[in-house]
Amino acid sequence: MLDNASIHHGKLFKGRRDDLEAIGVHLLYLPPRSPELNRIECVWRSVKYQDMPVRAYTSTQELHTAVDRAMTQRATALTTTADLLKTA
Repeated sequence: MLDNASIHHGKLFKGRRDDLEAIGVHLLYLPPRSPELNRIECVWRSVKYQDMPVRAYTSTQELHTAVDRAMTQRATALTTTADLLKTA
């Protein structure tokens, strides 16, 4: 499943689609403007609005650190939830 990111429609990617089909990889595009169907969009929304309350960073490194911290927190929360569900 692919979203409609520009990289998924670029020449380089399109040039490899036949190769992928030849080895049994079938590509399906999500409908335009359908973030609810792309699971990572739900994660990004949570990270953006819950785990990264600061909206501006003074350097790329600050932003990188904030994203890394937020993704680690989200992964820990998801892992903890999954572990709780296993024991229930």
